[in-house]
Amino acid sequence: METILTVKRIINRIKERPLVWDTISVTFFSTIGKGVGFLIPFFIAAWFGVTSETDAFFFSYGLILFLAGIFAPVVESVIVPYIAEARAKKEDVGDFAGRVLCISILGLTALAFLFLLIIKPVLSLITRFDPQTLDLVYLLLMETAPLMILLVLTSILAGTLNAYKKFTFPALSPAFRAVVNLAIIFALKDVAGVHAIAWGYVIGEAFRFLVLLLVIHRIRLFSLRLSLGFNCKIKEFAKTASYQIGGMIAVGLNPVVDKTMASWLEKGSVSVLHYADRLYMIPLTFISSGLMVTLLSHWSDHYYKSGLERLDEDVKKALKLVIPVALVITAGLILLHKPIVKLAFGRGAFTEDNLQAVGWVWLFYLSGFTPYIIGRIYVRAHLVLKNTRVLLKCALYLNFLNICLNYILMKFFGVSGIALATTLTSLFSFLYFSNSFRKFMKAAGGV
Repeated sequence: METILTVKRIINRIKERPLVWDTISVTFFSTIGKGVGFLIPFFIAAWFGVTSETDAFFFSYGLILFLAGIFAPVVESVIVPYIAEARAKKEDVGDFAGRVLCISILGLTALAFLFLLIIKPVLSLITRFDPQTLDLVYLLLMETAPLMILLVLTSILAGTLNAYKKFTFPALSPAFRAVVNLAIIFALKDVAGVHAIAWGYVIGEAFRFLVLLLVIHRIRLFSLRLSLGFNCKIKEFAKTASYQIGGMIAVGLNPVVDKTMASWLEKGSVSVLHYADRLYMIPLTFISSGLMVTLLSHWSDHYYKSGLERLDEDVKKALKLVIPVALVITAGLILLHKPIVKLAFGRGAFTEDNLQAVGWVWLFYLSGFTPYIIGRIYVRAHLVLKNTRVLLKCALYLNFLNICLNYILMKFFGVSGIALATTLTSLFSFLYFSNSFRKFMKAAGGV
């Protein structure tokens, strides 16, 4: 009984600190939601192994993620301070969110058609796939193109719910997508091959969008009204988002560049890079998915109520908490990387040579884990300030740096050199964002 009372007291004390409680709960639910999604590459590895067909899928999937990554993270994050401001001013949130949704659907549909129109001749110039594989890449791109639109739409709904601090639903929703995805892949893998993976991702994301739409309707936070009209608020939002969209284009090019340059190496290099990247994203998502979402929401509220000094204090507190945790996770994963890689991929069509190759690439990725996390904290601070111009500048520097480092390091380390280049760009971004934040704070408020 005494133990139960002690646990209850601890829980009550945590609940008295909303940011801490929200971070813990969102991390828990996000781990469940995204954890199921992280199972997908392991099933793909066991069912399909490392082949030219998996190279084609992962390359095409990477292109679609690049396009979605230009917009989806931007709208999910940029929309939070705007909704916090709208709520503070008693403005119509449903009208604003509806306009963002409709305009996004129209613009992204046009972008998808344009992309499919021009991409095939471009790929024939920049990749070294054989003609049969290149045709498969293009077919898979057509099949997965709707995923780009759906990812952005779900991000808009997720960002809106996060702004209201309804974190649980967006955090859990990737699990619904992943379950549908795996079911379709399993059912159709022997009939459709890698095409089943593409269909699974699209249908799974559509299901996730419908779930979030239903949640907003059922909890009645606001009345969502769809409209294509531009007003002053939408124009301001578009201007702020445009800088970060430009930045995301540059940063989002890095995975595409990585896979393109990996196609210059031996067969299977694109797949090895993708498998290692997915493994790297597991701890990255665990430590950042809950924290980064709640930081942006709470910091936005604090900033509009208390100003620059409170934001500076919030950033320092976050760094003191996150840096030691990130270092411990990095050290532990590096020490245990061999058994973890074997546990994740050591079955089915995966060979011992494949395991060793993925292990080395993952090691190079892990060395950049802590700098990346620190950089994300400073990105959230810039987003609160709507200082997205800085994000664009840094992204352009990173894009150039990544290409140069890839070209140099892959000559010495092969596909592992591409992962090492990613680590070095993470270190640069952390230094750039922290320095620019301090300069902004001093210029704006003398903090």
